[in-house]
Amino acid sequence: MQKDRILKLAKGFRGRAKNCIRIARERVEKALQYSYRDRRNKKRDMRSLWIQRINAGTRQHVSVEHPVMFAWFNLVE
Repeated sequence: MQKDRILKLAKGFRGRAKNCIRIARERVEKALQYSYRDRRNKKRDMRSLWIQRINAGTRQHVSVEHPVMFAWFNLVE
């Protein structure tokens, strides 16, 4: 990566990680790894939250759980 681009990405980092190119490069690379990983984890978390909400709603109104309800939907289709 180019120096200007690294320092632009390192804006807001603490200490020398924002203005010393060698440290900034390491921190920016690690930050990009974290962001790549966490974009996938965000999807995973949203899916589990979605399933929990469906479970809570079905228990409250129908008193069946998520997998059973979706099995019924598949039989109807």
